[in-house]
Amino acid sequence: MSILDILVEKKILEKKEAASASEEMRLTGESLETVLKKRGLKDADVLNAKGEYLNIPVRSLKDQNIPFDILKYIPEESAMHYQFVPISVKDNVLEVGVVDPDDIEARDALNFIASKIGMPFKVFLISPSDFNEAITLYKGLSGEVTKALDELETDIADIDSDSGSNEGPSTMSKHGETTIIEDAPVTKIVATVLRYAVEGNASDIHIERMVDKVRVRFRVDGDLHTSLVLPIKVHDAVVARIKILSNMKLDEKRKPQDGRFSARIEGRKIDFRVSTFPAYYGEKVVMRILDQEKGVKKLEDI
Repeated sequence: MSILDILVEKKILEKKEAASASEEMRLTGESLETVLKKRGLKDADVLNAKGEYLNIPVRSLKDQNIPFDILKYIPEESAMHYQFVPISVKDNVLEVGVVDPDDIEARDALNFIASKIGMPFKVFLISPSDFNEAITLYKGLSGEVTKALDELETDIADIDSDSGSNEGPSTMSKHGETTIIEDAPVTKIVATVLRYAVEGNASDIHIERMVDKVRVRFRVDGDLHTSLVLPIKVHDAVVARIKILSNMKLDEKRKPQDGRFSARIEGRKIDFRVSTFPAYYGEKVVMRILDQEKGVKKLEDI
């Protein structure tokens, strides 16, 4: 029994219309969904008939909100090429909406992605229109990251322009450590940390929460030095800001993550390799600073 037969059996389509639709598909090469849509059939009716024919559960995405964090399980390029999108995670199973479940290459790609993220998947049939709507969410995610990077470079530029004034976002403590004032914007805090590290020729940045403070240390010439002390209440926001820049999962705090981003500081492009991992008092962040213009030093220059 074909999809058209199921529609006829459910009295959604007349026999003559089914025969006409089949002939049109043969002559024009258009998809079944396109031909039936021109005949006024609802997407839901066609989708349900297709799901029954393929014996695959159907999922409508009309009223479902797909969070940005779910999209990170499947790269945008793979989603576009194979026409599938992540829908949700339930009971540690990734639910994926697929337009063409018979596509063997798509199945192989899903198996590869599942093994890479260490999570099994469950396939649901979705309509092409729902797929097109879901794909636009990737643009929103990319926009969030791009916006964050733009804000970072703007903040660094602002700090550079204000560096000659006596007023600034930090004050010196009696122990020689710099303490960021508590009402400073999180974006400015992160920008300040990055700028100080680059100016101080640091190779790494360590951000870790302690009992009563957040300690920021720079590694210079192999040694770690405490350079900044932040209030505890900004720890989660600072970590979240760095995760956004590095395109990491904001809600994953129990497993290590790796990411990267670039920023233009002092007129040159600086790359940051970022790692986060759980610690006793909260997540710790380690950033490796890679200055492309400096390159590798000769032995006699070290």
